[in-house]
Amino acid sequence: MSRSRRDPSSLSAMRRTAGGLLLAMTGLYVGTHLLAPPAGAWGYVRAFAEAAMIGGLADWFAVTAIFRQPFGLPIPHTGVIPRHQGRIADAVGAFIRDHFLEPQLVSRRLETADLSEAAARWLNVPSQASALAAGLTSLIPGLLETLEEEEAARFLREQVEEAARGGRLAPLLASILESLIRQGRHQALLDALAAEGFRLLEEQGELIRSKVRERTGWVWRLIRLDHRAADALILALEDLLGDIARDSTHPVRDRIRLMATRFAADLRQDPLLQTRLETWLSEAMTHPEVASSLETGWIEARSAIRRDCLAADSRIRSFIEGLLRGLAHDLLEQQAMRDTINRRLRPMISDFARRHGDDVAAFISHTIRDWDARTLADTLEAHVGRDLQFIRINGTVIGGLIGLALHAGGDLLDHL
Repeated sequence: MSRSRRDPSSLSAMRRTAGGLLLAMTGLYVGTHLLAPPAGAWGYVRAFAEAAMIGGLADWFAVTAIFRQPFGLPIPHTGVIPRHQGRIADAVGAFIRDHFLEPQLVSRRLETADLSEAAARWLNVPSQASALAAGLTSLIPGLLETLEEEEAARFLREQVEEAARGGRLAPLLASILESLIRQGRHQALLDALAAEGFRLLEEQGELIRSKVRERTGWVWRLIRLDHRAADALILALEDLLGDIARDSTHPVRDRIRLMATRFAADLRQDPLLQTRLETWLSEAMTHPEVASSLETGWIEARSAIRRDCLAADSRIRSFIEGLLRGLAHDLLEQQAMRDTINRRLRPMISDFARRHGDDVAAFISHTIRDWDARTLADTLEAHVGRDLQFIRINGTVIGGLIGLALHAGGDLLDHL
């Protein structure tokens, strides 16, 4: 909608124009009575002015009666919008449901629509991705404010404890572990452990030699066999770690995989292990030191996140923007992915329209019903009032022309 249709100054200007034209016709009508005889050409002028006044006043009354009571008088069938706000609210809600959320209509319109491409092209515009990222980032401090409340913290703790009860957490952990094993993701963890083992052997070599020395006899120490034993132990461990790191099929890797698989099965099937896990988590959540540590960590993390979100060079905002733009670029490049997303979105949107069309209509209806009646009338008038002022102008002009035609027809009949 153009700005001029919503601009209050534009509406006021059109009101002044329509009102000025009505005043002009009134002045012309009074002038013909005071300054000129009713015969001849002046009779036609008077007839035009009189009919124009009637048409202008009638349309002023009609336009005004839509939004309010003229002069504040309780005239029947005036103030239509405030008086029938509830019925209008229901009608608007039903209109949206029947003409925008009707499932078959939604399905037909979605058949040829490339929703993912439209979203990707919108996000691919830097200013729009930046604006969306800024909007999402601005929501984070408010969310953190909500989570600062003790009630919110207590609720979250209860949810964690509740998730552990009834053996629900253990099967979830089992599924995650099984998925990691199935995808071979545990190999990366073993690689990291092997690298960490090398580092520990290098850093703690002297400590290992000292422990070996403490556990060997004085004869060994005398002939320095303890040093050779410690060095041999360290070299053996380094060789073992090296073999594990280089060989993806090493027996140790298979052994660890079998142990992890068995542990996942126990998590899913062993009631005793599930109970132990539940008990451990419950005790950990209620332990004073654990609770204090979690609270301190949460306060520090919350403050850091808030500061970053409010900073001009927010890293969180930059990350979200980069994520959105990367997503847009990848979607535009991959037709197959867009087709897959569209195939999933279309039935989801149609099903949403089928399931929640009545809910959306009720929400719209209740929202409009809750608006202040005067605010509702002023809002609608600001959007359509300018066009309604043209009705007043047209009524004045057309009424004058009709009066002129009637006057001419009466003269003609008088001369027959």
